Amino acid sequence: MAVDALGLAITSRKEEKEEIPSPSDPDVIDADGGIITVICFDMMEYLKRHSSKAVKKTLSIPEWLNEAACSMGLNFSQVLQEALLQKVQSKF
Repeated sequence: MAVDALGLAITSRKEEKEEIPSPSDPDVIDADGGIITVICFDMMEYLKRHSSKAVKKTLSIPEWLNEAACSMGLNFSQVLQEALLQKVQSKF
């Protein structure tokens, strides 16, 4: 529940182009006798679960590449998704 609330807060701030605060360092927080809860959060994992809306894109590739890929029966959407996911995951 806390992960979903955090994900919703972050995505809402992104949509409104608001600044997303940096995570707090639990070693520096003074709880004043209260409780500190650490929430492990993976934005990519959250988006995979909650943002499955398909977006149509148009792209241009060389004709020879198109013909070769079509002759192999490749699914362009699937190949592009796999390549983009690999690139994105390598950044994290």
